[in-house]
Amino acid sequence: MGRTIYEACNIRKAFGPTIALDDVGFEVREGAIVGLAGMNGAGKSTLLRIIAGATKPDAGQLLVEGKPVEFASAMEALDEGVAIVSQELSLFPSLSVEENLKIIRGRRRWTSKAAFRREAEQTLRDLGFIYGLRERVETLSLADRQLVEIARALLQHPRVLILDEPTSSLHAAEVERLHAQLRRLRDQGVGIVYVTHFLDDLLDICDEAVVLRNGRRVESPDLKKSDSLSALVAAMLGDDPLAGKSDARGDGGAVFADLASANAGPLVITGLESTSGLRVGKLNVQPGEIYGLAGLVGSGVSDLFEVLFGLKGTTSGAITLPSGKPVQPTPAAAVQAGVAYVPPDRKTVGLMQRQTIAENVVSVRSLAQGRDGLLPDRAKLSQVALRRCGELGVNMSSVDQIVSTLSGGNQQKVVFAKWLEALPSLLLLDDPTRGIDIHARLEIHGTIRQLARSGRIVLLYSSDPGEVVEVADRVGVFVDGSLAGELKGADKTEHNVVVLMNSVKDGSFDPAAGRKGQTMQGAGA
Repeated sequence: MGRTIYEACNIRKAFGPTIALDDVGFEVREGAIVGLAGMNGAGKSTLLRIIAGATKPDAGQLLVEGKPVEFASAMEALDEGVAIVSQELSLFPSLSVEENLKIIRGRRRWTSKAAFRREAEQTLRDLGFIYGLRERVETLSLADRQLVEIARALLQHPRVLILDEPTSSLHAAEVERLHAQLRRLRDQGVGIVYVTHFLDDLLDICDEAVVLRNGRRVESPDLKKSDSLSALVAAMLGDDPLAGKSDARGDGGAVFADLASANAGPLVITGLESTSGLRVGKLNVQPGEIYGLAGLVGSGVSDLFEVLFGLKGTTSGAITLPSGKPVQPTPAAAVQAGVAYVPPDRKTVGLMQRQTIAENVVSVRSLAQGRDGLLPDRAKLSQVALRRCGELGVNMSSVDQIVSTLSGGNQQKVVFAKWLEALPSLLLLDDPTRGIDIHARLEIHGTIRQLARSGRIVLLYSSDPGEVVEVADRVGVFVDGSLAGELKGADKTEHNVVVLMNSVKDGSFDPAAGRKGQTMQGAGA
């Protein structure tokens, strides 16, 4: 590996009484890909914000080419050739792809608009992006938006490229294309920082790993050894934080005492057609059931969630919600009818990033449901938020902490807390474990199972088919806007889900052929 081109020395950062980083060192070498690993709350996001120029450390120093630097913003870091692709995307939905690609300044300049368009189109094509530069970002899926964000960073021709969960919403083919691009950049001498909770992705692409635990750097494993996966997990976990916590795995008794029973009926869909082209002939999900949804981007899963939450209309058919009411025409009405929606994008939809944890947790019950009157008792609502966050294991200094300062996994737990306070009978979970670590993922799985045991209906989608198979009782697979098939029992394997996701609805699929299929992303779970 080449010389050190960027270095963070003795970095310390605290948020009130919480020490996020304590005496952390980090190096980026020319022509090398370094993986940054650790559990949620280990300090990864804080370190990334510091080396990307978005946050100043309380102590320590940054060096570029051996010279001390102080960045007042991420823009100043970009001017020095340090580019970041954040897990929480920063695109402007109302602008076109081309306008978004141009909007960040950096070291790269183009001689003409035509030269820019040629390079932009080629970069997007190499990443597997199939739309044109004039496409409005708001029409794109989360996965396609992520590709645009990555392309924007690549077009700056950075010396140091930081990628925070770049594959969290990408499918296998897109991940392979991204990794091919990163290897080309590495061969050109770019230093790359790669952060992911999919450990198989990290092992596939990284030359070395840096592991953080509880805000400190710990001894990192040699990625070239055959036991690198188990060694990496051991370094991240230290003493097993799950030991003795059966409820975190979903094996213990119910934790949510106020959610004892939903008294809900089934979710019944017949002859559904929507304005977006969604078609569901018949679907019946019983109370207490976790129904998994799988499909490629644009297959119809997101459309189904949006119809059930009142974001899109229907042209024919009937839907009866577990509350006994027909599908509601607006999100506000859907909430009143007992529907909760956990979206894949925490930043722009799931949370109010500038508000406190408490304000987020009570937002639905107070604002949408009006359960706390015109003058809510703030002390009482803080206690409500504290109890709910305690049930979900949110790692925080207090409920008055600003939610954007939490790690991704803890932010997602706050999203769950918000919707649990709404006491729903139907939960729509769209990739709820996207970009979170093993521990938080298992805890959320436990929460999902407990909600089902309380008589609620859960519709669960994940971009990881193995997760859907593991958690769901049945799996419905969508292809080209239609429910193409359903898998249960011995036929409910990851192999069968992936095959059916990529199939043509011609009746040739044989689920029995895949009953012994191997999992594809077990290490990333």
